[in-house]
Parts: sequence; structure tokens; C-alpha cells
Amino acid sequence: MFWLAAAVSALSLPAVAVLVPPSRPACGGHTDWRGAAGLTVALVLLLLPLSRATVWGWASGWTSGCLAASVVAAMFWVRVERAAPDPLVDVRILVHRPVLLANLAGLLLGFAMFSQFILVSALVQIPPAAGYGFGASVLRASLEYLLPSSLASMATARLAGVLGRRTGPRRTLALGALAGAAGFALLAVSHGSSAAVIGSGLLVGIAIAFGFATLPAVLLAVVPPEHTGVANGVNSVARSVGSAMASALVATLVAAGDPGRPPAESRFTLCFALAGAALALIAVLARFGMTPARRGAGRGRGRSTGSRHGAEPARTP
Repeated sequence: MFWLAAAVSALSLPAVAVLVPPSRPACGGHTDWRGAAGLTVALVLLLLPLSRATVWGWASGWTSGCLAASVVAAMFWVRVERAAPDPLVDVRILVHRPVLLANLAGLLLGFAMFSQFILVSALVQIPPAAGYGFGASVLRASLEYLLPSSLASMATARLAGVLGRRTGPRRTLALGALAGAAGFALLAVSHGSSAAVIGSGLLVGIAIAFGFATLPAVLLAVVPPEHTGVANGVNSVARSVGSAMASALVATLVAAGDPGRPPAESRFTLCFALAGAALALIAVLARFGMTPARRGAGRGRGRSTGSRHGAEPARTP
């Protein structure tokens, strides 16, 4: 799977260079290669120990050293970006409260999404002799228990857009997150029947669709137009970090254990509860935290300050 993704990426890069026409007119500025390299190093040092901690050990020098180095690399990257004339990421935008909370919501969404994928797949493949599980094959786990969640995401993505235009993206995000939290609550208390597992997956699929549809709109409302691409890119990175955290958690609490013996059912219950709590926190953040600044809040500070910090995005006639 990873080699296939690498091959697609390798083919995409020259295809973009050859087939995509250049922008007209040019916007000026320069590519921030130092910022791109710094962000790459910081993310690799963070994601590598999360994915290898169960092999290295959470207390090993490799794990703690990489995590500490990721913090140092991130601090250095912030300094480089603040000094760059054309930064890859304007870090002052990222600390604006609605943007910061939207990225936290993206991280929690990635955590919940991958928790559902991995936990349900593992749960249904456990033989019933363990006292739980369905003894499903990999194919059955994919088609019967995971596919309905993906179909629910596809079917409700359009609904998320309609609700977002009518009630606002923050309320739509909160509604979807509450649906997903209810799905994980159902999984935590009742995962002994196929109907319960599939029904909870439908609710989580709704949460995923609503999250992917509304987070870009939330960012669009609070950042200047020229920063929307970067803001959404950072939000995508946050979702990837959340996904890696979910993988590490599942490997630590569920996959790790006595070889040849299924994990205790309580470990699944705990992970389902944590994923549900993540979606419930998204609902709280969306409803009460991601409010854009009041109109005129930055007038006394001047137009440039409001634009740089995202307090009141500049409007182009």
C-alpha cells in the first residue's frame, strides 16, 4: 500500500510540472525551501516514533530522542518562518484562536477516523471463542463492517455542504461530531452484534464527512484569502498527525500483548471511549471556540495587523 502511494506521488510530481500550466500573472515571491525542509524534518521526527514506539519501546532512547528532537526542530522551524520574507506558513496566522482550534479539531478528527478503521477491523476479526468478536476474515471485515461507514461518508458529504450554507459550518461540524460521538458510545457499550457495529460505523461516517466538508469553510471565514491554501494544508497535516496518534494508541493498548492471545475486551472499550471523547471535544470547540473575531475588533490596530493575524480578513472588491 505504501509503495503504491509512493509510486503515485512520484508520477504526480513530473505530471504537474509538465501538464499544469503556470499561473498568469505571476504573484511574485520565492519558494521557501528552508521552511519546507524544516517542516519535513519536524514532522518526520514526530511521526516516526509514534509509528515505531511499540517496536522500540515508549521509554527507549530512540523514541524519547526523536520526540525531543521534533520539539527542537519545530521551534527552529517557527523561527525560520517568522524571519522569512515569503514564509511557507505564516505562523502568526496559526496562533489565531479559531485557526488553532480548527487545527486541533483536525487532529482529533484524524484520531477518531483512524480509531474507527483500525479498532473495528481488529474487533470483528477476533474469534468468538475469546468471548467477543465475530471471527471475520479480512475481506468480510472490509466489506461488511467498514464499507458502510465509507458509503455513509459519501452519501452525507453533500448534506454537510447544504447544512453548512444554511446553518453555518461551525454548527454543522458540531452536529456531525455529536453523531460520531454517539456512534463510538454505542461501540463502547454494545459491540456484541453486527448491527450495533455497522450502525455505529454509519454515525462515525457522518462525522467524518461533516468534518472534511466544514473545516475548510471554518478556516475560510477566519483567515485572509491569500492564506486559505496554507491554512487548509496545515489542517491536513494535523489530521495526519491525529491518525498517527490513533495508530500508536491502538498498537499500544490493543495490538500489544501476549502473542497468540486476543487482547482484553476492556481495551477496545477504552479506545472506543477515547475516540468518542475526541469527537465530543470537536463539538465543544466548534460550538463555542471557533468564533471569528467581531467586526471592527482590529480597527484600532490598523488593517495590516488584522490581516496578518486573521482577526478580520481583508476583503477584495
